[in-house]
Amino acid sequence: MPMIHNFVIENKWVLSENVHASYSWDRNGKIHKNGLAPDNQAHLDDNFISYIYDSLQWLETRNPSTGERSMGLNNYGITVIEDQQVLQRLHQIINAWIELFSSAPETIILRGDYCIDDGGKKGYYEKLLYNKVDLITELKKLARMAVHAVEHGKCLVHFGI
Repeated sequence: MPMIHNFVIENKWVLSENVHASYSWDRNGKIHKNGLAPDNQAHLDDNFISYIYDSLQWLETRNPSTGERSMGLNNYGITVIEDQQVLQRLHQIINAWIELFSSAPETIILRGDYCIDDGGKKGYYEKLLYNKVDLITELKKLARMAVHAVEHGKCLVHFGI
């Protein structure tokens, strides 16, 4: 199963430590909920999230399971982005990545994690391949979701891997 990070628009009043209970995931890692429209969700590959991770650390977030505030996304759990200024910052960050990747070729190749072969003698960097149109489509969706959340007093919920 691919490791996918899911983002959804949610009403602030439904947030609780078990916000995940009203969602389900299919075998491809995509999230589902009764009434969840395609425009209210975005899906990004875990390796891509790792690639842009440092810029996401600029976001003040909250873990609904613990109530703790932190910076960035909870990679293995749930993150809530609810402050309007932080949602606007997310929009700016994602738009900057969109602008950068708009100059890329049709197949975007990014450097991934450093790996060591089976013998442990030779290492290499993973090559992450993304279809430019598909990647930018998901990024644009996430950027629009951040704007929508600000305009309608909602928040974004991130479900890590």
